[in-house]
Amino acid sequence: MNTLKKVKSALISVFHKDGLDEIITTLHQQGVTIYSTGGTQAFIESLDVPCERVEDLTSYPSILGGRVKTLHPKVFGGILARRDNEGDLEQLAQYEIPEIDLVIVDLYPFEATVASGAPLQDIIEKIDIGGISLIRGAAKNYKDVIIVPSKDQYADLLAILKEQNGESTLEDRFKFAAAAFGVSSHYDSAISNFFNKDKADMERISLNNGDVLRYGENPHQKATIYKYNNVKEGASLANANVLQGKALSYNNMLDADAAWKAASDAYHSVGHIEGKQAVSVVKHLNPCGLAVTNDIMKSLELAWAGDPISAFGGIICFTDTVTGEIAEWFAKRFVEIIIAPAYTPEALEIFGKKKNLRLLETPIKNELTGEKLIRSVSGAILVQDEDEGVDTDFKNVTEKQFDATKMELAKFGITACKHLKSNAIAVVTEQADGSFWLTGAGMGQPNRLDSMRQLTMPRFNMKEGVDIANSVVISDAFFPFRDSIEAANEYGVKYIVEPGGSIRDEEVIEACNEFGMAMLFTGKRHFKH
Repeated sequence: MNTLKKVKSALISVFHKDGLDEIITTLHQQGVTIYSTGGTQAFIESLDVPCERVEDLTSYPSILGGRVKTLHPKVFGGILARRDNEGDLEQLAQYEIPEIDLVIVDLYPFEATVASGAPLQDIIEKIDIGGISLIRGAAKNYKDVIIVPSKDQYADLLAILKEQNGESTLEDRFKFAAAAFGVSSHYDSAISNFFNKDKADMERISLNNGDVLRYGENPHQKATIYKYNNVKEGASLANANVLQGKALSYNNMLDADAAWKAASDAYHSVGHIEGKQAVSVVKHLNPCGLAVTNDIMKSLELAWAGDPISAFGGIICFTDTVTGEIAEWFAKRFVEIIIAPAYTPEALEIFGKKKNLRLLETPIKNELTGEKLIRSVSGAILVQDEDEGVDTDFKNVTEKQFDATKMELAKFGITACKHLKSNAIAVVTEQADGSFWLTGAGMGQPNRLDSMRQLTMPRFNMKEGVDIANSVVISDAFFPFRDSIEAANEYGVKYIVEPGGSIRDEEVIEACNEFGMAMLFTGKRHFKH
């Protein structure tokens, strides 16, 4: 059986017309009859290409404000008719329905309209009916029809038209149909999620256009990244511009995301203080350095000084432009990835000498994105809200009151602690000029006492400019026993922030009073696996 099909007629009705002109002129040169509607018809005619109106084919005008244009048996009959079925062909002849061999159609931009914050009625009008029906109908009849469901497939179609003189194989048409059902499925998922956004038990996950990563968590594992289509600008590291360097791996993406979120959240924690800029240093998903100062260079120096041993081979994220001075600073320091909202030409020239260094360019994270976090377990996936926002509801619970001048430092510390793996303890210090930095961290231990006693930076109390008695210690969850307070006392800690909520809160508070410590309860945990 000959599976080659020559395109003799085409229905074209698209929202986005960029990239379509060469296809239209090629179809015209090959003698293809073109049917179209509305704005697409006007676009085709502007190219001096003749076009049959769908209204003339159906004998019905576009009605209901354009909601009904192509929904008619003379359109769908020409698409769905089986060319090897005598009964179908007889009915085409009986009702004067032309065969349609090619359908080029895209969908109204529903996701983009939602993301823009448009009013509800505008969003509803972007629910495509005719387009989605044309895509499904043509894809169903892929044995006889080519369906082009979006501009992403224009190049593939143009190759068939030019290199194969408009003749497609069954394999060609199957590939287009597969893409078409992916488009329709994703579109319906987006609409479903919009209508069910307040239902905790309803979530449709649809991911397209996966990019293969260098490798997975280990070199023998394969990995792919799938990007969401409806992410607003500044709300996704996945949409960063990769300016230079070798391909990214699964671990690179995880660490880069952790650095980007830590720096962005640190910036937002003191964002109302004019001129503050943040730098994070991340290693294996944990911030080993984090600082917010009035000068981006100083933020880098303090962040690196937090734990220079762990910073080796780490990921660095800036919330301000990276300059040539900063680039020179890295001349004799090895890092895997640098992330920033912008780079000066001088910085790019200097970094260009390090061919394997990855440079990512992206805005800082929005304070609130409403993004969902997805994680798999055997046989299922888990979905939860992102832990976003800055804690502002504090309660003094000890005899010694928490110094009011340390509240901004406490907010910064909570942010730093939130990005450490639990059980997490963070120590943050404020310098005389108002600079905040992470000067101690304990994380990833099976109990909170070990996190307190095995800080990755036990030398924090020996660093220049660090006064532990005036620093703040933050715990991501409550202290279940007084033993952690006793361990903190050994360091000379005087200020502690924790969520509270343990049945032994009174025991912990009593220990703080005994050692002359001030403690704040926040009421909100920031546990992080």
